[in-house]
Amino acid sequence: MPKNMLLRQQRMLHNWRQQDLADQLGTTVITIQRWERGTQQPSAYYRVKLCEIFELGVGELGLDEQAEDGTATTPPSGDTPAAVAPSSVERPLWTIPYARNPHFTGRDSLLGQIAQQFFSAEAAQPVGLRRVALTQAQAIKGLGGIGKTQIAIEYAYRALEQKRYTHTLWISAASEESIQASFVALARLLPGDLVADEKDQQKLIAAVKRWLEECQHPWLLIVDNADDLALVQPFLPVRGKGDMLLTTRANAVGMIPLSFAIDMMGLVESTHFLLQRARRLESASPEEADEATNVAIELGQFPLALDQAAAYIEETGCSFHDYRLLYQQHRSRLLARRGRQVAGYHDPVATTWSLSLQKVKQTNPAAIMLLELCAFTAPDTIPEELLEQGAPYWPPLLGQAVASRFTLNQMLEALLSFSLIKRLTEDNLLSIHRLVQVVHLEGMQPVEQRQWAQRLVLAMHAVFPEHADQPENWSLCQRYLDQVQACDRLIQDYQFLLPEAADLLSRAGTYLQERAVYAQAETLQQRALRIWQPSQESNPLLAARQLARLAKLYHNWGKYGQCEQFYQQALSLYERPELRDDSGVADAMRGLANLYNNQGKDVQAEALYLRAIDFYEQRFGPQYRDLSFPLNGLAYVYVEQRKYARAEALCLRSADLLKQHLEPDSLAIANPLIILAVTYVEMGRYGEAEQILLQVRSIREKHLGSEHFNVAFVWHELAKLYQKQGKYEDAEHCYQRALKIREQQLGPDHRQVSDSFHRLGILYREQQRYVQAEECFRRSLRIREQLQNHDQFLVSDVIIDLAILYAEQRRDEEAERYFQQLLYLREQVAGLEDERLAEALYHLARFRQAQGRIQQATELYQRALRIQQRTLGADNPLTMATAQSMQELAQPAKLL
Repeated sequence: MPKNMLLRQQRMLHNWRQQDLADQLGTTVITIQRWERGTQQPSAYYRVKLCEIFELGVGELGLDEQAEDGTATTPPSGDTPAAVAPSSVERPLWTIPYARNPHFTGRDSLLGQIAQQFFSAEAAQPVGLRRVALTQAQAIKGLGGIGKTQIAIEYAYRALEQKRYTHTLWISAASEESIQASFVALARLLPGDLVADEKDQQKLIAAVKRWLEECQHPWLLIVDNADDLALVQPFLPVRGKGDMLLTTRANAVGMIPLSFAIDMMGLVESTHFLLQRARRLESASPEEADEATNVAIELGQFPLALDQAAAYIEETGCSFHDYRLLYQQHRSRLLARRGRQVAGYHDPVATTWSLSLQKVKQTNPAAIMLLELCAFTAPDTIPEELLEQGAPYWPPLLGQAVASRFTLNQMLEALLSFSLIKRLTEDNLLSIHRLVQVVHLEGMQPVEQRQWAQRLVLAMHAVFPEHADQPENWSLCQRYLDQVQACDRLIQDYQFLLPEAADLLSRAGTYLQERAVYAQAETLQQRALRIWQPSQESNPLLAARQLARLAKLYHNWGKYGQCEQFYQQALSLYERPELRDDSGVADAMRGLANLYNNQGKDVQAEALYLRAIDFYEQRFGPQYRDLSFPLNGLAYVYVEQRKYARAEALCLRSADLLKQHLEPDSLAIANPLIILAVTYVEMGRYGEAEQILLQVRSIREKHLGSEHFNVAFVWHELAKLYQKQGKYEDAEHCYQRALKIREQQLGPDHRQVSDSFHRLGILYREQQRYVQAEECFRRSLRIREQLQNHDQFLVSDVIIDLAILYAEQRRDEEAERYFQQLLYLREQVAGLEDERLAEALYHLARFRQAQGRIQQATELYQRALRIQQRTLGADNPLTMATAQSMQELAQPAKLL
């Protein structure tokens, strides 16, 4: 067979078109055709590249030993240096093997940094002093396929446009053989008197190094795929007027003074690249651009994967939406698809990493197990202590590797050497790219996948704090939250019905509830309940406790309908004989009592608090710490009933009880203290109340931070205190502070936000700032009316103040409408013999009195007084106030 036919035969054996081979070499189809016809021979550089690609010798490809053209030294661009003739050293050298990527997108900031660093180092050199070449070296490091080579190529072409270098040279450092071949090819381009007829490779390499060190013209040396820097270093010049740019997967580049770690492309850049590479940039509709963004997110904004996806879309003509659906079903196949890459990549994502993974497995098999584990984690924040504390759940080999910091570092070193993971040292976190996860996940059998998923769930249960409601554990809870959410998906995907899975979700839900992230907390708590429910008959205690947790969540969230429903379900389970002595029954009773207390159902609340107190005392004794909870709740009921002496006694008992068990400034002690402060406000003991509120605020800020919603409650009570004292400016400041915290932490539609607007409205009404008062009342009312399963009494609580506001302004028509709505709601909710109805009657009577409708006012006062005497007693301040109003109304008639 003629020699010129051997190259064509090898190309066809690989099923490559002439265009495919040209793309890999960075040359043209015409050049390939000339080589295969034998009318032109490849240069030394292209001979090396052809041998690398086909893994054959020069003779096996039918190539001559000497080049007959200079195309290898000519950049594929119209405004590039001239070809280098072997006899002239003055003419510029250009051996970049790739054409400029027309789809290169972004990375402008990085390219600018590289250029600036080279420029700064040059400027720092004294005039006439030949600088050391290694001080002018920079490294671009990152995971294979992240775009390092493309960045180096783009830098070379931009430097060419700026005429920064006379010579631009390329070394392939994938192996020692490729380094030697690259240097030998460079040697053949030097003047004949430098290398003459030298055949010894080492002498040729030395000649190239010497020429670089002595060259009087600026040069750029790009060393590509320098993963083994110790292998590369002996080949590099140690002085000279040149810059060196290396690309490497190695994380540690100690010999290089400056390095840049390459991360994923930005989302905007990724979308632009996909559209441009798929040739849809000009024609894409907004919807198609959005789908391109979704594809970018699905692929983790990874450059090589984006290039493969765009090539597939271009070649098949499918839409971005269709590709995304295909990828979700056939991830491994698409990541292994080569396509017609024109950007200089020879392998798809999966193949690009395969060699790295093989080397890691040879040097440290446990490191591959770590990657398998990390395939199931949340990729960006993997706590290192999870690896160590989770050791009992890992396979023995991995468990041994994480047993000590030394062996752990050895394992991580193996992965870092190929940038397969990142280590965030200051935070003791690891991160892994999503596509590395995908490649490992797709390579496992279903049984293996399930095993790793279960191991991770069990390990997370072991490390996640058990008492997630305690502030001292919140930093750890937040640190592990991403991993819990990853476990949540695994629990769903593999339908784990493990007690540890349910408990993990419940703990995380409790933490989120404490941080007022109610929607996410609800999701986790509901899933925990669904795990417990199948075993409800055999283990009702766990289900009852979970129902109570959900009820507490809904209470804090202001969803009182669901709250009562779940507390009632929990209590029904606790009625079983085997559960009646469990402390959870008292916890559920006081939880339901708290709900009734907030709803103004004092009688029901009082009864449940008394039952809970009796249970704790009978079961655990009068000094039991948790007795403080129902004592606090009952004290608040007595405040609402204006039984201040009883409330004070309960608060003091609760505080003394906690001081026996806790430090004086513990968070729990703040609870009875704040109720005591509220009691003193109502009793007119303002100085004592203020002192206690300031103490409580200090305690809560210490434990919870200044922006917690429980701190906002203290600001709210301080405002009410100052309002009673007539310190309106101080009161307004405190109300606004509470409102700001509540809106930020609880959201603009929370019940407590409504409370803040309500109280601000009352303050503004007292100051006759009617416009502001009306706005606050209406905002409060709108929130309460929109609350799911909203309580009509809470709605009526704002309506009464709106009615009074309009009455004071003599806006009688509006006042009348709201008073009538108020009466209807109070009669429906409270009944005809309730003090809340009496309150509505009293204010309507005052409105009628102001209108001069004395007979109607008298009848309303009388009706209100009868209700108050029966429910509150004749000596109650409200009862006496109604009686006094009746006397004042009757006085003018007596005088007449």
